[in-house]
Amino acid sequence: MIGLIGLSHNTAPLVLREDFAFDSNKINIISQCIMQSGEIEGVIIVSTCNRTEFYFTTPSRCIKEAIRHIDVCLKDYVKADITRKDHFYHFFDKEAVHHLFRLISGLESMIFGEYQIVSQIKNALSTAQANQTTNTILTRLFSKALEVSKQVRTKTGINEGAFSVSYAAVEKCREHFVDLAHRNILLLGAGETGELVVKNLYKRGCRNITIANRTFSKAEELAQRYKGQPLLIEKLSIALKSCDILIASTSVEHIIEPSMAETFSTGHKIMMIDLGVPRNIAPIIGELTNVKLYNIDHLQKVVLHNEEKKKSFLSSANKIILTKTGEFDDWLASRKLAPAIKNMISSVQEVNSGAVETYGTSLSGDEKDLLRVYSRHLSDKMINRLVKNLKIITGNGRKDEIIKVISELFE
Repeated sequence: MIGLIGLSHNTAPLVLREDFAFDSNKINIISQCIMQSGEIEGVIIVSTCNRTEFYFTTPSRCIKEAIRHIDVCLKDYVKADITRKDHFYHFFDKEAVHHLFRLISGLESMIFGEYQIVSQIKNALSTAQANQTTNTILTRLFSKALEVSKQVRTKTGINEGAFSVSYAAVEKCREHFVDLAHRNILLLGAGETGELVVKNLYKRGCRNITIANRTFSKAEELAQRYKGQPLLIEKLSIALKSCDILIASTSVEHIIEPSMAETFSTGHKIMMIDLGVPRNIAPIIGELTNVKLYNIDHLQKVVLHNEEKKKSFLSSANKIILTKTGEFDDWLASRKLAPAIKNMISSVQEVNSGAVETYGTSLSGDEKDLLRVYSRHLSDKMINRLVKNLKIITGNGRKDEIIKVISELFE
């Protein structure tokens, strides 16, 4: 059975999502804890700024115990009370598959159709493979999801002008500054989201961009590509005094902390956009009269005017997703046929081999070779017929009782 436990911007506020924002190290620790249970066969954790989801496989009879074990592991590492089930969703088997396919296609994103989720799903799979916590079913599921995303984005118009949180951040800046290109902008964080922010700012004609990052070489590299200025993280407080806009996108909680408040109390007005989960900027800073602070949940309204246009492609996208969900469900169900098919093949081959040996004793070498070829041909045809009929009468592996009987019949 495939299980999914998750929370997202649709079900949980930012203050709760912060507690479930896991970096790669924490994902490794929690994954290893989850895999210590005999009920869990594999797990992949997807953790982004807008959601955290646990995909796992377990025997059907063990589902309750598997969920209970995941809860225990999370209680060891998460500050929040995870018994608040009103913020969590649970999907199983086909529903879990359908959700993942919608997610990677951008249909579950805060900004409809955004593309960044594709790389985040890829990273989740790569991390699970590196941690050796995935298995055949989950690897096949996530690989199929990437296939679904490619088809949805190429065969519908959902990818045209695809927005992202970084794009929304720049649009929010444009709302406040008609002369955005002439403003002093400080970007904190040179990761994937930070790079998308700089790219969108550069397209808008912004050239006064300063980039600060804990790893200075990454700030230098990004600044060089977009004609910006790199900044040592130690000089952050100084740079804050002269910037008009601060956009933060790091994995560090409250890197802009309350003790820096005096930096913003000089009367200089500054706009801040916090794209981090957990939040990079202490919320209390937003209470200062000369600071306008937005977090990631505030950006949802920025692109509402574009949502209706994108949702016109929803019907086409859903048709593709339903087809692909059915294909994966067929593959998953057909795996149950493997033992019965193995027994069929072994049984037919055993009868064939015994018959050749029995009736070939009086034949010459050439005649015996011809008998082997002919009997193998008959065996293959019989096996193909049996397997074809097996798939039909079991609904391609969905009728467990029939599969059990046939498997025992050919043992």
